[in-house]
Amino acid sequence: YIRPCRYYPKFVGKIYIVNGGYLFPLVWSTLKPYMPQWIIDSVEVVGDAKTEMPKYFPKETLPPEYGGSGAEIKVLDTSDLKSAAATTYDGEELTEENIAAGDKLEITIDAENRAGTFGWYFISEGDYDIGFSVSVEEKDGTVVEARKYDKLITDKGTYTSKGPCKVTLTWDNSYSFLTSKTIKFYASVAEVNNAQ
Repeated sequence: YIRPCRYYPKFVGKIYIVNGGYLFPLVWSTLKPYMPQWIIDSVEVVGDAKTEMPKYFPKETLPPEYGGSGAEIKVLDTSDLKSAAATTYDGEELTEENIAAGDKLEITIDAENRAGTFGWYFISEGDYDIGFSVSVEEKDGTVVEARKYDKLITDKGTYTSKGPCKVTLTWDNSYSFLTSKTIKFYASVAEVNNAQ
């Protein structure tokens, strides 16, 4: 028998299980006797996040919900987003695309003549996350991240440009080796008449 850990280095320093639910400690204690010691040493099950997380991390790096004084974690409010079965959103027709495992989809919108407000919305079928970002190349060559890359199931947003520009929406499934993702989306631009 050849031990795989000799050939595959350990990249994880420590894993903290937070809000694991009432069953996780039971499952963890059942599995622990069958795991190598280096895995057991790498996992820390945190009971009450507000009192225990500051033991492991500086308070200024933790959000208030984990007992720290750092910035709050903003969670996307999805209450007004449609389901993946929808064919329209806010009166906009949704386009459906399948993005193969290991592939990406890029859509570029040109606003060559004047400033514009760009809008986008997408949802991934089957609750699969997909990498998503929106970048804007202004006329002077400056590139702005209107939406930083993140792995999401759904997103909506807008960006108002200062002048003529190109907006590129990217759905990135390159990290998936087996699963293709189907998304439904729209992307639009409305010109701003008072642009200078």
